[in-house]
Amino acid sequence: MSEGGSVRTLVGVVWRQKKLLLLSGVTVAVTVGAAALLVWAEVLLGGSVVVGAAGLVVLLFLVTFGNAAMLIAVDDALRGRAVGVWSSCARAAGRLPVIAGWAVGGALTILVGAVLLVGASWVMVGYLVLPAMVLDGVGIREALRRSREVHRREGWTSVWGSSWVALPVVLTLLPSLVALVLGFTVKDRVLGALLVAGAAVCLGGGLAVTASLSGVFRVRYYREAMGGPVEAVPVQPVLHVSPVE
Repeated sequence: MSEGGSVRTLVGVVWRQKKLLLLSGVTVAVTVGAAALLVWAEVLLGGSVVVGAAGLVVLLFLVTFGNAAMLIAVDDALRGRAVGVWSSCARAAGRLPVIAGWAVGGALTILVGAVLLVGASWVMVGYLVLPAMVLDGVGIREALRRSREVHRREGWTSVWGSSWVALPVVLTLLPSLVALVLGFTVKDRVLGALLVAGAAVCLGGGLAVTASLSGVFRVRYYREAMGGPVEAVPVQPVLHVSPVE
């Protein structure tokens, strides 16, 4: 991997700072819960377009806000600062207007790109927008300019090198689907409920690990691309030798 650090480096950051997993787990749980409420509301109302559109915007915001808080927490971890779940969320809340704007704008970017059959390229142009906004406090326009310049300069090399971060989701997807299908088909309701819960925990864990690894990669990638320091360099203690009389 040319940018963002080696696999061992990224895994090591998450291993040392397990609060990153907690933060991503909270984001997954909140998003899944909101999605379940949206499905329930849609079924109850018979498929309301307004409710569906509003719910989709809320889900996009929750995911974007969770990613923003993760990037802040990762940056703290890399710089040797204390990592806090709620403090990271509070600092992300300080950038609420631009995060909300990008939650909708980024989704529209992907949608337009898909219609024009250039969706993948458009997504990569915006890959570093959120890190720029929450780590350096710039606006959406400046963040887009930075992300676009990095994409033009480095292309797909580094992003393809980070594709392994999806491995936890890939490994947990099939077992989760099998457990989910069995849970809905077995006659024993208790066993079915346990299987469904197990599927949710398994897939949720895979998503949480992937989100944490992806956050570490994006922060390191952004810092390297901007030419700034990626991690704090530990200061070696200076040995003071008293003069001998």
